[in-house]
Amino acid sequence: MTFSDRLVGIVDYRAGNIHSIENAFETLGARVTFVRQEADIASVTHLVLPGVGAFGHCAEKLQATGLVAPLHRAVFDERRPLLGICVGMQLLADHGEEAGGHDGLGWLGGTVRAMTAPTPAIRIPHVGWNDVRFEEDFGGFSVGDAPDFYFDHSFAYREPRDGRVIGSCDHGGRFAAIVGAGNVVAVQFHPEKSQSSGMRFLTGFLAM
Repeated sequence: MTFSDRLVGIVDYRAGNIHSIENAFETLGARVTFVRQEADIASVTHLVLPGVGAFGHCAEKLQATGLVAPLHRAVFDERRPLLGICVGMQLLADHGEEAGGHDGLGWLGGTVRAMTAPTPAIRIPHVGWNDVRFEEDFGGFSVGDAPDFYFDHSFAYREPRDGRVIGSCDHGGRFAAIVGAGNVVAVQFHPEKSQSSGMRFLTGFLAM
């Protein structure tokens, strides 16, 4: 399968490492552009919402762009596939509890809560490789598959209210590693840093 007809629009709101994501999609043969204003959305086939850092900071930076309403139209009215990555996934929730709490986009509902360490062996932040168990088929992965992906986070999306858990992970307790609803899919891990498993996942997204 080739992806030269895919134009991936990475939302650039100054809150993520967008160039590693760009490189990953280009390796798969897709074209990439950056979405910094509404006009940039017009020709894209797929959208990516990245995010690194604190939930509140990312939410404020995204709102300041004026892109929230155009992105909502592109995803929910025009049904363009959207991939949320790391804090970009968390922003799809109603609310994040980090630093006193902040509102998210509410596109999939639910709450992002602090991870806990029930034993000294469990370290928070959750940094490094961990298994993701697929609970639904997605992009070449089947139910029961448990490939490794790369994580770096202290807060987790437990359950989307208006979506489903496609894959889960355990680190001091189960949390949603992949959530989805229709043409929206979002991951807590960094697929662009997850070697062959990550590239396989991104291939599945491009096939949407």
